[in-house]
Amino acid sequence: MTGLTATDRHGRTWELIAIESVICALPVADTSTPTVMSAAHLIETHGPIRLAPKVSRLSLGARDALVDVVDLVASEPETATIEQIREVAAAAHRLLGVQPAPRSA
Repeated sequence: MTGLTATDRHGRTWELIAIESVICALPVADTSTPTVMSAAHLIETHGPIRLAPKVSRLSLGARDALVDVVDLVASEPETATIEQIREVAAAAHRLLGVQPAPRSA
């Protein structure tokens, strides 16, 4: 699964994915009859839904170190090094699922 997962009021798990410009829901457990519906229809029919938090891919120590750098850049940007700012930007790009812009010369 690559999308965000949600659980409906009946305890069923759904994967939320973007298809064209619509957020759609696919059942995770019942793969014999794949059902695709809009997220709005899922909420109407089976809601409310609870979104599952993404599991961090970072180890505990790496996560804590990144949190420290993010806190420094956010609270005292004038003391952050260029490399620390780049580290925060790279983490934001990964979080958003986008490629970083090429560096200027």
